[in-house]
Amino acid sequence: MKKLFTFIAVAAMAFAAQADVLTVCDGGDTNTSVPIYGLYADVNGTIGQMIYTPALLDGLEGGKISQVKFYTSGINFSGVTLQLSMKDLETRDNFSDYVYFTDLMEVAQTTPSEGDTELVFNLSQPYTYEGGNLVLEVKVIATEGDWGTTTFYGMNTEYAASYYHYWYSWSDTPSKWTANFLPKVTFDYEIGGVTPPVEPTVKTGAPTFHGYTEDGIHAYFVEIIPTEPSVIYYRVQYPDGTWTEWAEYEEILSFTGDGKYRVEAYAVADGKLKSEDIAYEFVVAPLTGIEEMNADKQVAGVRYFNLAGQEVQEANGLTIVVTTYTDGTTSAVKVVK
Repeated sequence: MKKLFTFIAVAAMAFAAQADVLTVCDGGDTNTSVPIYGLYADVNGTIGQMIYTPALLDGLEGGKISQVKFYTSGINFSGVTLQLSMKDLETRDNFSDYVYFTDLMEVAQTTPSEGDTELVFNLSQPYTYEGGNLVLEVKVIATEGDWGTTTFYGMNTEYAASYYHYWYSWSDTPSKWTANFLPKVTFDYEIGGVTPPVEPTVKTGAPTFHGYTEDGIHAYFVEIIPTEPSVIYYRVQYPDGTWTEWAEYEEILSFTGDGKYRVEAYAVADGKLKSEDIAYEFVVAPLTGIEEMNADKQVAGVRYFNLAGQEVQEANGLTIVVTTYTDGTTSAVKVVK
């Protein structure tokens, strides 16, 4: 009999994601104060915040943002490290009270070079946009070198869509202002993610057994036959009562030791639950021994199946005959009629 091994089933999860980009506020207007007031980028804490409403971010909801990009005519400062933070809000504050948002999520840092026409933030971890009013904050967190006025492209608005404050190097009190302007911005994002597997609801058709002997050979052979494309697993109980571990069925089983055996099996098809367990008992012994050991078994019913696994009324052509006994065991043989 072939070598046995333990079967372990592993469920895989499918991954499906679609990369995309969204650019908003490409209006041809310009502003020198947001997303950052470069002229005053010589002091840590100089800050710019912008609110992008859901109407502007149509199609982005549920997206995992991986990059945020602003556009300029050419950055006019160097040696400045900027930090990008983000937050979803249910309502929109128009900055009328000059109170900037706190507890934002810090998502990226960048140190642009003088002359760059794009201010790019690559997020260390994707930020998932949930569909609210999205606040973007750009803040100076380290500075050295030169700085100067930088023009950013975007779109003028009817309301105070941006807020900024900046620090004079000689003052402890910042200047705070609002702007009716939103910078042009591009979001790189992905829609999708891990898709949980679909739980199967239909059982696999149970396999059947074909047991037989061959003339002149002291052995009993057991073939396990699938009723549909599937993988079959089986185990064996030997005459001494011990069981093997479950193993994948690959070839006809052969038994040469005298005594009574029991084989149990089930099948698993793709996208289906495992089948019912079935059992088959037989004896390896001379014919008289078989008759004596099976004398107490009574037939409870007989069913017929064609090779496609469909039940038929009677044997016709090549047929699988499944016999069920009163003790709950079954046997199956192929017959030709």
